[in-house]
Amino acid sequence: MERPSLRTGALLAVAGLTLVLGGAPLLASAADHLDAPALGGLSQGGAFSPHSDHGDRDINDVYVFDGSNASRTVFAMTTNPAINLFGGAFGTNVRYVINVDRTGDAVQDLAYVVRFGPVSSGAQSYAVTRYQGSNARSLKVGALVGWGSTGGTGIGTGKDGLKVFAGVRSDPFFFDLTGFVGTVFGLGSDQLGSNPTDFFAGLNTNAIVIEVPDDALGGTAIGVWGQTTWWDGSSWMPGDQMGRPAINTVFNNALVDPSSGTTKNRFNAIPPSQQRTGDGGQFKANIVATLENINAALGTGCPDYDAATANAIANILLPDVITYDTTTHAVGPLNGRALGDDVIDTELGLTTNGCVTSDGVGPHGDYLGHFPYLGQPH
Repeated sequence: MERPSLRTGALLAVAGLTLVLGGAPLLASAADHLDAPALGGLSQGGAFSPHSDHGDRDINDVYVFDGSNASRTVFAMTTNPAINLFGGAFGTNVRYVINVDRTGDAVQDLAYVVRFGPVSSGAQSYAVTRYQGSNARSLKVGALVGWGSTGGTGIGTGKDGLKVFAGVRSDPFFFDLTGFVGTVFGLGSDQLGSNPTDFFAGLNTNAIVIEVPDDALGGTAIGVWGQTTWWDGSSWMPGDQMGRPAINTVFNNALVDPSSGTTKNRFNAIPPSQQRTGDGGQFKANIVATLENINAALGTGCPDYDAATANAIANILLPDVITYDTTTHAVGPLNGRALGDDVIDTELGLTTNGCVTSDGVGPHGDYLGHFPYLGQPH
């Protein structure tokens, strides 16, 4: 496996940044696992232990890629990190939403919403409802398009050419977390840059996978993001929200924002269409400030981005939506996201202006060539 590419100790410096960033350290948990204080943290009982306080509404990752043939598109959303360590089911009071924008304004024109029943004999029933137009935003009037159970294969019944799945799968995300823990926290003997190990290779996650015919999307240039909301007994409350990997995790950080924990929670509640200007422009300002200062703050010896380039990158990263041309093969980071796309390498290179290019680990070998595409659980 390829070893990390380093310049002037930059990888260690970037790992050290995690100590500065607070509640959801940079790249410390996963692409979006535990991205905000309202969802979880990295310590439990005084020990280093990535855990999710509200895992049933914590989105790990969102994927968008071409399906079984060129005329189909797959949406996959994983939730509840490391369930084979910490347990966890889908929430019965949680709406799991995959939003689709087909006009380029980062406002959903289509939404697939998955709801779950209580656990019975180790399984949960589920139903998939499709909402269109203004109903995609209000979620008032929709059509049932799929149903099934997380038991057995997890594959349910879909209408109008849909394929639906919900259940436990192997976490498709990959990252050398044990090297990070050894280098930064002094736990264990593993070190970054030495025998890279994929911490997530043995972990499971809850997953929702929906495969649809392209002609059901109403357009070929789409934007996609995942969302969870939860019922508090009187109203639906924002849970988590994610498009591209790690935007909230990485850029709303304590190095540039002393109220980063609060900012992270607000980022999960503000619609993508409002993110560039939302919260008084704080989200965009945090991206720009991080890109302009990260190497200088860490003393890596590498140049930071100039203001014009940092602003241009911020305008690409916001709104936090995965853009995808359904007529093409998904190749991230700007055209969908396939299971094997190395988002950590991309994030390292982007954030450090090319100073760090790899954590040394690559895609898993258990992805499937057929629906539901994510590997069998461990």
